[in-house]
Amino acid sequence: MFADSLSENVFKTRTQSNPIMLVVLAYLLLIAIGTALLSIPQAATRPISLIEAFFTSMSAVCVTGLSVVDISSTFTDTGHWFIIVLMQFGGLGIMTASTTLILLAGMHPGFSHQSVFLSEFTQEGSIDAGRILKAVIPFTFILELIGGIVYFTQFNTLDLYDRIVCSVFQAVSSFCGVGFTLFPDSLIGFQYNPVINITTCILVLAGGFGFLAIAELRYLFDFKHKEIRRLSLHTRIATYGTFIVIGVSIAVFAFTEYNNLFSGHSFGENAQSVLFMAFTSRTAGLNSVNIPDLTQASLFFFIIIMFIGANPGSCGGGIKVTTAAVIGLLGINRLLGREKTQVFGRTLPNNTVDKAIRIFVVAMVVIATATIILLCTEIPSGTRYAADSGPFLKILFEVVSAYATCGLSMGLTEELSLVGKIIICGVMFIGRMGPLFLISAVAGKLQDTAYYAEEDIMVG
Repeated sequence: MFADSLSENVFKTRTQSNPIMLVVLAYLLLIAIGTALLSIPQAATRPISLIEAFFTSMSAVCVTGLSVVDISSTFTDTGHWFIIVLMQFGGLGIMTASTTLILLAGMHPGFSHQSVFLSEFTQEGSIDAGRILKAVIPFTFILELIGGIVYFTQFNTLDLYDRIVCSVFQAVSSFCGVGFTLFPDSLIGFQYNPVINITTCILVLAGGFGFLAIAELRYLFDFKHKEIRRLSLHTRIATYGTFIVIGVSIAVFAFTEYNNLFSGHSFGENAQSVLFMAFTSRTAGLNSVNIPDLTQASLFFFIIIMFIGANPGSCGGGIKVTTAAVIGLLGINRLLGREKTQVFGRTLPNNTVDKAIRIFVVAMVVIATATIILLCTEIPSGTRYAADSGPFLKILFEVVSAYATCGLSMGLTEELSLVGKIIICGVMFIGRMGPLFLISAVAGKLQDTAYYAEEDIMVG
């Protein structure tokens, strides 16, 4: 009795002292379980190595979509169902799943558990976790169900069971922004299918928009008082930022591929390709065009928008649209001589601006470090820039895609060495954890840092 009470108290103490570590351990446990399940003979059509199973599990849980094997031919239907579950848990997040189970059991999540959960969905810590779950869970499954039904009507060349598996797989992958498909060429075979294109764009947009912003927009119009409710600053920045990124992506992609990929095709066909890639290239990793065939200008632009990614509280990755917006607004306000960061008649707190800068800095450090390591491990020793300048862009593209949990690839993933695969796995995991792990850990330590005397330096 005493031992049980003591162990319970120890567990509670550890839980309350470091809830972030519990999230990290939960993700690692899910990845390990996924690796074990994908390694069983019933899950694969051939014996696969441990690194192949681990990489696939990591990519699914981290909602990335990069793969060292052909998902469609390497895994059986059983393996595909395993991947669906991993994508779903990874997309909604371990905290969502665990909080759901706690609430269903009639228990109330502890303060530390709830605070970590809320940090993934909202900037307001006073919002009830149960209320968020009641909005998130039905919204997710209803959209995935509708998407799956639409996909089912289009995958009419497959057998009935294969159509069901493929439709569910594609709906979950699209909404969670994973980028996996059960077709060897992603969605290139459906490049000019408007139903597939529109459905995928809607699912990707919804999955990457952020649950808080969607919840606010859902109740935008007050039918009782017949008026439009005022949106929070977060939702306004997230909404404007998302559609600005998509709009710029449409313009840039159409311009950079005008004389390349789109040459010889009709306006309608090109419009579908442009819209599809503009919506999905930020975070989903699904592609209707062959990525290596794009111009270097398009590839470099994709690196930028992958780095920005989706909105906070969503299934998507990247530094987030709102983070990029805050950094941009900081620069604009400083250029205008303002000490505070202002937008829409509001002033952003210094803590928010500082957090955005830390996110940006950490992302740049991780990407730069991983790129340098891969340039050493994946390019033959002694290769000079003039000999082959292609690998640099290829490696940088892959690293940013992994960090942003996007999944677009120029074909490097399958060619990676063992060290390269491990590095990409690490980048995917760091990208999925994002501010929840790295920034919170750093900020917690910096709060106790001593203050020193001020002294100026020359800059610029």
